[in-house]
Amino acid sequence: MGKTGKGWLIFGSGVLLGAALAQRQGRPAAGRSSLAEQIGQAKIQRKMEQLRRGYEQQDRMRREFTANVTHELKTPLTSIATSADIIAMESGEGEWVANIQKQTVRLSHLVASLVTLSRLDEGMPFPKKAEFSFSEAAWEAAEPFASSAKAKGKKYIEHIQENLRFHGDRSSIQQMISILLDNAVKYSGENGEIRLDIYRKHGKICIEVLNTCNLPKEIDLNRLFDRFYRPDESRAAHTGGFGIGLSIAQAVAEAHGGSITVKSRDGGTILFRVVL
Repeated sequence: MGKTGKGWLIFGSGVLLGAALAQRQGRPAAGRSSLAEQIGQAKIQRKMEQLRRGYEQQDRMRREFTANVTHELKTPLTSIATSADIIAMESGEGEWVANIQKQTVRLSHLVASLVTLSRLDEGMPFPKKAEFSFSEAAWEAAEPFASSAKAKGKKYIEHIQENLRFHGDRSSIQQMISILLDNAVKYSGENGEIRLDIYRKHGKICIEVLNTCNLPKEIDLNRLFDRFYRPDESRAAHTGGFGIGLSIAQAVAEAHGGSITVKSRDGGTILFRVVL
């Protein structure tokens, strides 16, 4: 074989050897890449687990704080209210005594709401659920708000499907409906409109409360269910709310295996929808 032939033979052998080495080296590289991905995923999972545990711990601390504060406030509030009543009986109802009584009642309502939230935070808030007439419970809850809306010159429309039955806690369902209607009457504005619709659809009971309003452009609707969240502090001071009612409504819906959502198409109306 000539020099040229030997050169081509050596060159060809080198190419084949290089390809073989590259193939062998490629396999560990792919393995290393796969291993790196597994390690990365494991780190992400550990981080997610840490975040979940941190959230659960914070949520547990929040619930314990709510329960403890509620317990500590009940006794002094009762004492203040009793003392104010005694002063009023002995010295007459003056401006200062009347203000003490008014604020005591307001704080008592807050404590009652916190007690409700604390109870709803428990694993089984309604141990004695029973079947009841949902239609009748809704009519009873809505009646005072219908009268209140009309007395304030507002338009009230109500459609409640007859013969609706439901298995749950009747009192808490009425409280949820009352909270939604109370908000609707408060925030519907002058000459506003409130609408209540309750019906069954696809085996679920739907509650819809709509009212006219003037929502701020920067409002985050989903935050309305956050505890103590009030988008308009000046308006909240006028209405006397604590920003806790919708949190209770959400907790009641979820405790019955349901959900509550809110939406607004144009900022001129707001619709709360509960599905149970």
